[in-house]
Amino acid sequence: MTGAFRRPGVRLAVLGIAAYLFFLLANAPAAWLGFALERSTRGALALGDPAGTLWKGSGLLALRSRGAFRGVADLEWSCNPLSVLTGRLGVALSGAAPETRLRANLSLGPGSLRLRNVEASAPAALLEAAIPAAAFAKPDGRLRVLADSIEVGGAGVAGAATVEWLEAGMSGLSQLGDYRLQITGNGERAAVKLATLRGDLRVSGEGEWRAAQPRIVQLRGTAEAPAERKDLEPLLQMLGIRGSGIPQPFAWTVPI
Repeated sequence: MTGAFRRPGVRLAVLGIAAYLFFLLANAPAAWLGFALERSTRGALALGDPAGTLWKGSGLLALRSRGAFRGVADLEWSCNPLSVLTGRLGVALSGAAPETRLRANLSLGPGSLRLRNVEASAPAALLEAAIPAAAFAKPDGRLRVLADSIEVGGAGVAGAATVEWLEAGMSGLSQLGDYRLQITGNGERAAVKLATLRGDLRVSGEGEWRAAQPRIVQLRGTAEAPAERKDLEPLLQMLGIRGSGIPQPFAWTVPI
């Protein structure tokens, strides 16, 4: 067998095959990234109109919403070819759309998505596509997401992230306040903490995000609105909170 490889013709054939495989890999289509993205997020995210190659390209980031996909931002990305040696695909990406900005480093693996150095800003209306229950609340305002490192997969959540809802509004009511949700995961469940940064509707609470099926967020805490803000009473009732002027307890379970 070793003698066969010493033959010039065999060596040339092996080099030719290796060169061809390298050519195919170097020109892997951008759609492969879309496949990896869908698989890592279990169909929650997709890539539309991919152009370029797996290693450097562009496309439309889309979020699954009630069986269809909703465009979020135009993406540009570059991949580190050496990352595939670890069994994952490392991607540096940036995205933009009206009122939307995104910058992050992704690591895509079988059934899991790892994010690092995340800075994202988007309209709160996108929550309607991500969380079915949000469609009834009609969220308004801006979302800002920051994370040094967080990984989400079928096995659980690891890492930490902060989500801020700025100039929040719901059900036609605007400028309710600014709110912060902190997520800290270390297993099948992640601890979540909700706080009010400013605003007349004061909400605070703690709970957990269950990453395994069925995926839900549970929160318990208190909410308070000034007695003179009668316009907030229908919203408070919709949120399961009765009365205003004094802190009222709440318990929310939200499927995601």
